[in-house]
Amino acid sequence: MHFSAGSVRDIPVRALKLCGLTWTGQFLWFSEAVSNQIMALDPYTGKVEHRVSCTGVRTDLTTVDGNLVQVVGKERALRVIDPEDGQVMAELPNPRPGNLLCGLEATGHGIWMGYEDLRIVDLRDKRTFELLETYRVRHPIAGLTVSDSYVVYADHHAGTVNILDLDARRDVASYSVAGNPTGVTWDGRRIWYCDFTTLQLRAIEVPGITKG
Repeated sequence: MHFSAGSVRDIPVRALKLCGLTWTGQFLWFSEAVSNQIMALDPYTGKVEHRVSCTGVRTDLTTVDGNLVQVVGKERALRVIDPEDGQVMAELPNPRPGNLLCGLEATGHGIWMGYEDLRIVDLRDKRTFELLETYRVRHPIAGLTVSDSYVVYADHHAGTVNILDLDARRDVASYSVAGNPTGVTWDGRRIWYCDFTTLQLRAIEVPGITKG
């Protein structure tokens, strides 16, 4: 089903190429591919409070065990970074070499990886990267997040945020949003996305998934 979702909060940011987005309970961390930085933004003040360098920023971003994990480089590797000092803790290969890893989110169930070209979402073990589940989706993936039993993912070119029901194993809704979304995250109440076109972080509310 197709709907429209207007933003309920817009935060302009100083950036040229917005990529990943993740929520840590205090900050919206977003990554930017021209400055090659990952920045922590306070959603209440709209100010960037901290930043770390990350060469080769590409697509999405998440956190695992308190560290940032950013998709980097031509091969879409996973770089693990200390958010305090920017030290690189590890760099792990793309589990599907040659394919376009664009969506990334870690939860208690594992690490979720979305592939733009394959139109699939993989759930993998956070330690071993063993494949646990694969879900097929209708649209190319630019970024993703997970809310309860749903994967929420962005289709950058179509300007939509789409909902995959994990229990039903199929897409159940598509929301047209302002601009062109890339990175996506959930703060427990609202879905946030990077608007690549207007260089803003935008929040939407989705009935049944977000709570107003």
